[in-house]
Amino acid sequence: MLRKLPIILMVIYLILVVLSIIPIFTDDDALSGIFAIVLTVPWSSILSSLLPGSGSVAVGLLVVAVGAAINAAIIYYVSRWIVNRLA
Repeated sequence: MLRKLPIILMVIYLILVVLSIIPIFTDDDALSGIFAIVLTVPWSSILSSLLPGSGSVAVGLLVVAVGAAINAAIIYYVSRWIVNRLA
């Protein structure tokens, strides 16, 4: 069970990111994507300042997707390292 912990943590994080993206498509509020941005910090702030057209939904979703992928990889590799140190 301990060996599966990195995958479980990564999947939980990715599910939270997907759930935070849903309000972007269902609400008309300007702050509907704030949870997605918060879940992908610091990459969302770095990428949004580097990419042109940061006001569009497509660029925002791209920033969230790339930030989520980077954070998921960090969560996986750090938790895998911790599990290997404990086992």
